[in-house]
Order: sequence, then structure tokens, then C-alpha cells
Amino acid sequence: MAVSQVSTLSNSLRIQYLNNYFEGGIRRRFYDIFAAPIDRLSAAAGQAQAMADLSRGGTVRVTFISDMAVTTTALSEVQDITPQVLADATADVTVGMYGDGIQVSQKAMIERFTNYGARMAKAVGLNMMELVEHKCLEAAFAGSLVHNNDGTRGNLDAGIAGDRASQALFAKVAARLSQFNIPGWEGESKSGGWAAAMDHFVLNDIVSTTPLLNVAEYQNADLILNNEVGRINNFRILASGWAKTLYGAGTANATDVDTTLSSAAARLATSVVVTANTNIAVGQWLNLISAKESSTTFYPENERVKVASVSGTTIGVVGEGENGGLRFAHTAGTVVNHDDSVHLILFGGPQSLVKVYAPEIGEFGQMVGPLKQGLAHQWDSLAWKWFGGYGRPTENALYRAEVTVLEEA
Repeated sequence: MAVSQVSTLSNSLRIQYLNNYFEGGIRRRFYDIFAAPIDRLSAAAGQAQAMADLSRGGTVRVTFISDMAVTTTALSEVQDITPQVLADATADVTVGMYGDGIQVSQKAMIERFTNYGARMAKAVGLNMMELVEHKCLEAAFAGSLVHNNDGTRGNLDAGIAGDRASQALFAKVAARLSQFNIPGWEGESKSGGWAAAMDHFVLNDIVSTTPLLNVAEYQNADLILNNEVGRINNFRILASGWAKTLYGAGTANATDVDTTLSSAAARLATSVVVTANTNIAVGQWLNLISAKESSTTFYPENERVKVASVSGTTIGVVGEGENGGLRFAHTAGTVVNHDDSVHLILFGGPQSLVKVYAPEIGEFGQMVGPLKQGLAHQWDSLAWKWFGGYGRPTENALYRAEVTVLEEA
């Protein structure tokens, strides 16, 4: 009798895993919306090249040609014009190969109630997109156009209204992007159509003082971007919990918390043990940081938790982990503080960043597996790999604002 078995349905299983992989990957995507594939930019510049050719090498070079000077002299009837010579410039995008994976024993697959098969594929997809997004934000937030009301991140204070986002900030950035003729999603920059990406704490501060044209009022008549919630002053407002926040990068609170973990904390842990509990109180935000983000180096595993309970030096916490605990593991000695965080707003258009990837691996990486490994096929493994990179082709196409939020005042 012919019976369908798991071993004979490997294609169906892989399709299911791929679906879960992409589901996890799409969940994390946020800043990538500001990036245009390099082959699209080269085609727009009249130098069409395939991504397969453009992605070769460890560095990809983007080229630019200057405009002509404007002449106001009338043509002579007896002398020919002097032709202009255009200038050119280049910007480099560094690319690399990245990957990670999961391996689980067959015994664990049999004994555990957790649906490891579907869950591991989703986790791998999410992990892939976190790396891609991290490379994207490294390029996006490394620019020289910055709004910081205090000049230095460490001086930003959530208790000062001027350090928070406002209508005036949007008007200022809109004027500057317009001056630089940065294209938006609606075509010409003079008509607007840029985006401003932020977290919901920043959004809450903005809408408390500034009318927001809600996306529900125009969603049937226009292009809607992922995470778009409304519009302010020529900007589509994109809000997501995945927006980058520099935890504890601002000023210290008057009731300062400045301690460390006295022992390591595991992923999904719902409590941590600190060296001292001075000034720690229920309802506070606590930052767990491996290093303070005071420059253009970003640490993806810094995280923030709410204090749920205080029992001596054991602190009950609520975080971003799937069970409401910690999302990442932290070693003993990790800094724990209550300093104000710096929240980032990214302003730009659909071609403000350039991205490069290998077509044979894919724009959002490639799932490898599931594979049976070991002489007895006693392990199942699933991994991802991605080859690519992001870069800032020009310095005038992205604007970064560093602000605090009322939530932390």
C-alpha cells in the first residue's frame, strides 16, 4: 500500500519552512524601505548593470556626475562656446557574507511539546532580517546631517520639552530636504512625499501637540508604506516597535540608578540579580547595555525592561521576550541604569540608501535546510545566509534626529 510519509513529503515540508522563514523576516523589516537596489539606481543613471555584476567584490562603487554650470552669456556670432567639463565622484558600499543557524536533536524534537519545526524556521527568518536591518541602520544613522537640541547625546534630557520631537523639527527637516531636492515617494521632492521613521513613544509626543492626518483618511487613494500611520508636513509617519532606540544614551535621572548584573541573565528570564538596588522602583524603565551608544557604533543586543517587582537585589522585569521576559542573554557585569534613552527619527526618501545583494542568495537571504545531520541523522539543522551591504550614496538624502520622550520624564 502506498502511504505518504514525512520522508516522501520533503518538498512540502521545505515550502512550509520557507513560509515560516519569510514570515519571520518580514516582521523585522523597517529601515530597508529607505534603500533602493543598486541596479535600479544604475539604470536610472543610464548605466544599467545587472545586480549579479554589481555585487561582485568586497566593495561596490557608486558613481555620480555633476550638473552643468549655468551660463547667462548670450551666444556670440563670431566665437564658438567653450564646452564644459563635468565632474564625477564616487561612494563605496562594503559588502560581506553573513549567516547563522539553529541545530536541535531529534530527541528534543520528540520529547518537547514546543513546535520546534515551524518555530525554528520563523526564528531563523527573524534573525536573518535583524542582521540585514542592522547593516541598513548602520549606514542610515552614520550620516552628518543631525538634529540634536543639546549637541551631544549624553546631554539630552527627557524632562526638557525642547529635547523632544515637535512640529518645528518636521518643518525644519522638510525645508532642508526640499532645498537638497531629495526625491520622495510622490516623485519630485518639491511636492513632498518623504518618510519619517520612529518608535511609538516619539509618535505619542508628536500627536500630543501636532495634528496628524490619519492614514485612514487617505488609504484608499494613495500608496501606503509599511508601518505608515499618518502624515505631517510632507512626511509619511512610519512607527514601529523595531525602530532603533539608544538605550541609556541620554542624561542620568535625578534619582540615579547605576549598577550592574551580579550574575548572568538568560534569554526569557523574568528576573535579574543586580549588584545594588539603590533607587530601583516598580514601574521604572531599566536599561541593560553592553556599551553606551555614544557614536556611530550600534549594539543590537542592548535592551530595556520595565521593573515589575523589587525583592532585595532580585528585580522582576517585563521585557520584549516572547514570554514577557528578556529577549537577549546578558553576562555578569552588564551595565544596568535608568538614564534617559535617545530615540532616533530617520527622515528620507526611497533612494536615500543603496543596497547590494547577491541574486543567487537573494535580497533577504537564503534559508539552508532543514538538514538531517550526524551518522544517525540525530540532529536537525536550519540556517540562513546573506551576501550584501548598505551604503549612503550621498550625504544630503538622509536626516537623523536624536530626541527624548515624555514617557521617560
